Amino acid sequence: MKTKIYLFSTLILLMSASAYAQILERVLTNFNKIQSVSYNSTSVNKDFFDDIYHSDTLKNVVNKQNGNLTYRFIGKKSENIYDGGKLFSLQFSDSTYRISSNSESGHYYESLLYVINRIEGFLKKGKKAIQLKDSVVNDKSYAHLRLAMMDTIVKNKPVFTHLTLLVDKNTNLPYYYRNNSKGFIDGTNTYITAFDEYRFTDYLVNPKQAEDLTKLLLPTYFILEKPKVFVPLLAKGTVLPEIPIYNLDGEKIQLSAFKGKVLLINFTLNGCPHCVNAIETLNAFQERYKKADFEIVTVNHSDSKEAILKYDKRFDIKYATYKCDATMLKQYSVQSFPLFYLVDRDGKINSAYSGFSAKIGDAMAQELKQLLQ
Repeated sequence: MKTKIYLFSTLILLMSASAYAQILERVLTNFNKIQSVSYNSTSVNKDFFDDIYHSDTLKNVVNKQNGNLTYRFIGKKSENIYDGGKLFSLQFSDSTYRISSNSESGHYYESLLYVINRIEGFLKKGKKAIQLKDSVVNDKSYAHLRLAMMDTIVKNKPVFTHLTLLVDKNTNLPYYYRNNSKGFIDGTNTYITAFDEYRFTDYLVNPKQAEDLTKLLLPTYFILEKPKVFVPLLAKGTVLPEIPIYNLDGEKIQLSAFKGKVLLINFTLNGCPHCVNAIETLNAFQERYKKADFEIVTVNHSDSKEAILKYDKRFDIKYATYKCDATMLKQYSVQSFPLFYLVDRDGKINSAYSGFSAKIGDAMAQELKQLLQ
């Protein structure tokens, strides 16, 4: 049966601090009493840096016996198991796993644990909440709260984090959580949005035999993920490998066509936060040297033409983006993003930069100034 949700947002009632706090305190108090809980969940997320929505369906177990937190979250493509000391992250696509000491990673950010921590943080900060009229889901009534973690105006744009929460009035467990956020990347003029939506169903609280995740054995066919072998970047003085790139109309272009110009080659992809951080600096280079023998050649191997066009428009990118095949990534030693190569007028590598920061941006600015003298 298709889930029906009615959000009666037309009738908004401002709650007193004590009233909304009582609902949230009951959620926390109830959860803290639970020793073990299993549940199913669905998630929908929009990436900060593009308009692509990702969804998942998960089976979840959370145990807190003797004050020792363990959990297991199983999604469509991966699984996270925390045994109280180590986090095992299993990738189904290649049957590999990695081990970390950080319990807050992967599916944790789609979990009941994460939502409980957000509620706890909200109460500690003394933020204001709004109670909407109870919401009805499949003929069942839920307490409906809207929590404002942040709400202000910066650079004439709204900057906010609004949380929507539906709570089962009988069990005091969350049924629905939604995060809507807009704001700037720190230290930049890049304006981004985020959206996360989770539903929690089929709760089984304190079963007689809880799964012991401290003694869980991994499937024998899973192997430990091999660490990446570092490949050195192209050295100063190296002649550019002659690998074709393609404009977004599919036309083939040889890099030798840019000979005589100073090039800034930028390997990027849409979902990369540091790539977004670099846009403002690259746009400034483009504007400053638009009449010089200078070209920014941005290369995106992973994303579709349609996704690139939407991304470039959204972030007001002033320079051209090209496509390439996997051969180019190998020839240019691309293992992470962004990766920059500064190339002199003779088509030789002058320097390489992996990642992006204000310091890297300043270094590239000084180098460009020298190359274009």
